[in-house]
Amino acid sequence: MIGKFNEQGDKYLVKTYNLKRPLLNYFWNGTILIGVNNNGGGKGGYKGNCSSFIKYDDKPRAQLIRNGNRYFYVYDEDKKELWNPGWYPTRAEVSEYECVHGLGYSSIGATKNDIRVEICGCAAGEHPVELWEISVINKGNAEKRIKIFPFVEFSLEGYTHASDYDSWIHTEFDENKNIIFALNDAEERPHNWHHGFCATSIKAYGYETSKKKFIGEFGFISNPDGLMDGSLHNSLAACEDMVGVLENRITIKPGENIKYYFAVGLADSKDTAEKCVEEIFSHRYFDKNMANIDARFKALNEKLVFSSPDKKINNFVNYWLKKQVQLCAEVGRGTGKGFRDQLQDAWAIAAFNPNLAKEKILETLEHIYSSGITLRGWNPTKARNMSDSSTWVAPTINAYLKETRDFGFLDTEVKYLDGGVDTVWEHMLTTTRHSSDDVGIHGLVLAHEGDWNDSLNHLCDEGKGESVWSSMALCNALMNIAEMARYIRKDEAIEKEMIERARRMEKSINDFAWDGEWYLAGYNDLGEKVGSKTEKEGMIYLNTQTWAVITGVGTEERIAKCIKAADKYLNSDYGPLTLYPAYTSYNINIGRLTGFVPGVWENGAPYCHAGAFKAVSDCIQGRGDIAYKTILDIMPDSEKNPSEHSGCEPYALTNMYLGPDNLRKGETSSAWITGTAGWIYRAISEYMLGFHCGYDTITFTPCIPSAWDNVKAVRKLREDSYDIEIINKGMAKEIESVTVDGKIQTGNTIKIFDDGKIHKVTIMLK
Repeated sequence: MIGKFNEQGDKYLVKTYNLKRPLLNYFWNGTILIGVNNNGGGKGGYKGNCSSFIKYDDKPRAQLIRNGNRYFYVYDEDKKELWNPGWYPTRAEVSEYECVHGLGYSSIGATKNDIRVEICGCAAGEHPVELWEISVINKGNAEKRIKIFPFVEFSLEGYTHASDYDSWIHTEFDENKNIIFALNDAEERPHNWHHGFCATSIKAYGYETSKKKFIGEFGFISNPDGLMDGSLHNSLAACEDMVGVLENRITIKPGENIKYYFAVGLADSKDTAEKCVEEIFSHRYFDKNMANIDARFKALNEKLVFSSPDKKINNFVNYWLKKQVQLCAEVGRGTGKGFRDQLQDAWAIAAFNPNLAKEKILETLEHIYSSGITLRGWNPTKARNMSDSSTWVAPTINAYLKETRDFGFLDTEVKYLDGGVDTVWEHMLTTTRHSSDDVGIHGLVLAHEGDWNDSLNHLCDEGKGESVWSSMALCNALMNIAEMARYIRKDEAIEKEMIERARRMEKSINDFAWDGEWYLAGYNDLGEKVGSKTEKEGMIYLNTQTWAVITGVGTEERIAKCIKAADKYLNSDYGPLTLYPAYTSYNINIGRLTGFVPGVWENGAPYCHAGAFKAVSDCIQGRGDIAYKTILDIMPDSEKNPSEHSGCEPYALTNMYLGPDNLRKGETSSAWITGTAGWIYRAISEYMLGFHCGYDTITFTPCIPSAWDNVKAVRKLREDSYDIEIINKGMAKEIESVTVDGKIQTGNTIKIFDDGKIHKVTIMLK
């Protein structure tokens, strides 16, 4: 066991420093993304982009730290020993080690030779700055003399070089303000925030800015030459790898606790950096900043408080899933911001942060052309034409409207990517109509450069291949628009049009995409079936089976068959597989996934995002026990795949585990940045809890495991609070009664009160 959650569940306590993979935590504000692992470094799964400046839209991110190299060295002048509170990189043995990963911070502490050093990091307000509190405690009986060396390796890149990066970089040191400036004056910088700095709140007796002089010509950060005798060279770097190292000398009496601060960040000028340092090193700034972080997360977490017999599920729903979805929504993915990604994140956060959901919807709609075609993503721009992009617009907007009743949002004006302005409503109609008309010979949506599965990227090279999944998702989008047209817009013509388009697409799916026992994945340019029982590899794909359920396009008989097939072929100890059997040879007529090593990504891996779709479809079918198992298999640190094996952080979902056909089956290389988080959050908070919000009503359809005798939740909706209790009297199969404020209801749908009061809802299952 590598650690545990605290009793409340909002912190994870790591007790082991030498792990299979460092356990990463993220915290951020509107300007910077910070990654910190349990050793104190920052390198992690976010494509190495931590720390990075994230403020500028449509401009590349400015990087700050290279290879996650931000560490704190401790030099014991009496013992002549060098060590780190996070053990790495010196790997000197320490005692009383503990790392606490919280929602908006991380702290690491360890003891050696009666010296306790603790570091606690967070984002500094809205500055693009990491702020660290350093605490030194003398636990012995004699006075101690130590030096602490905060160290960071600067990157300051994140853009395409027109000339050599080293040609533009140099450092300066201000001994009066204890600040190292790492300056990048490259003319090709997309903005000015490519200057780095670091500083301490107490006197720096020495400094180092040249990496070569710090570690030595043939040295390593594990034993830098510059620290072997506890002294620095006071060098200024130019046109070479830059670091920031500051020497702080501390003499500490027995029982004394000395605290000071270290900052590393980005700035557009030295003046900006100096003013920032002055502010964040002011009296009690750190404590006030931490209190503000706690208050922000508390406000979000109170939107839904979930209590079930499974504490791990509770911890994720109440804290960690919300944090993870927020991260994805605010920061994007490692490759930038994706059209489908932003919308799925907005769909999930609409329930607990509708203002951010609204912001992300508007940002995404700005990346639709007036033709209805969308970008794949931006920051940087990706002009790939994905067949699924438009299918996410309507359900996300509809979810936001049901959560807020902000119907005027549909009349908000938004720019098209190629010029012109129209309303949210018209943007939605334009892109959805385009997809509905953009069909192939079977009447299915043309696959273009991929559907949700980006790696089905060669189905439609000649403009003929079709995607069954995009066709299913389009049916869902069309019916969402029909619902909005009927209830909000009172537009019978649009409602009728959308229903007719959906029925036409549904007929094409059932006429041409049914393979006898399951639904195809699509057709390629040659007219060949993909995901068919006639194939030896890639015989069955997961997504079209689960979305036949989610969208309701399949008949009851066909849904029973395709889910039976999915259960038979696609189950694994690490979650549902994307397809079976995995491809072992490249097929140019299908896509790059066929060339992947078997068991990785979309080629037969337990791709957790798709597995989350499976959990939702299980709930829709009333398969509470199977839905619960699906979720547990996807969760990190599971019974059959503990974090000691997978390497996954026990408090964050991953995008993928390597599949059973892979030599490293069950392992994962990274976590955090994945649409899995939003869909697992919805699977539990909406489908297991059974809380389905309408414009004026709530419909309760809980689907809990048969072994759970009781589930409680407090769900805030607009100004109301619904105090929900689900009591399972038997097998949790059907609703026996719904009681609201002591009154038995007829059916399982109630009117939303909108009175700002707390309402008690009791649901009896039999």
